[in-house]
Amino acid sequence: MSKVWDTVYNSDNTFFGEEPSNFARLCFNQMKMNKVSRMLELGAGHGRNSIFFASNGIEKIDALDYSVVAIQLLEKTAKEKGLSTTIYPHLFNVKNPFPFKMIIMMQYIRTCFLTCVPKELHFILSEIRRTLKPKGLNFFSVRNQNDNSYGKGIQVENGIYDMNGFQIRFFTEKEILDLVELEYFKILWIKEEYEEPVTLYLVCSKKLESHGYLI
Repeated sequence: MSKVWDTVYNSDNTFFGEEPSNFARLCFNQMKMNKVSRMLELGAGHGRNSIFFASNGIEKIDALDYSVVAIQLLEKTAKEKGLSTTIYPHLFNVKNPFPFKMIIMMQYIRTCFLTCVPKELHFILSEIRRTLKPKGLNFFSVRNQNDNSYGKGIQVENGIYDMNGFQIRFFTEKEILDLVELEYFKILWIKEEYEEPVTLYLVCSKKLESHGYLI
């Protein structure tokens, strides 16, 4: 995975563009309502969204990514924009994925959700729940079954298709609801959005207070 994204960012330093995603703007509106000041972005890439959050008042952002190249690009941009004391890039460590203690919000786990089997998906969400403070927010986006690529390529298992050697998972809304609720999160909203060339579910959830222990 890391080598694939290193190649992508070496060929195009701003692969996803320089403007924040629409999802990032939606997340930020929710964050303002909940007075969020710290966050963790998973799959931060070259940092277009981290830069947006930091430029609009989020006080500390831990930004994780698989790609060494992406992390280097984010560090460079943060320094150029005077945000190096707000954004803290980290290389994703599979053995210790979330070594943080006082995180208020998790962000963007679409890359993790693309290929994981159900057991791995539950592990990711259980780690997010473990790390989040009570009532902490968890935002993520996933490809859904209205996507133009759904059903194309070679079916690996239900909802997962191999296209040119890259496996992609497509979710139904029910699958998202079941997955999130099993890990003791409450869905605040689910929105569908077309983000060329993919169709996504954008999800906002909140950790249920009775199942958290980090304070």
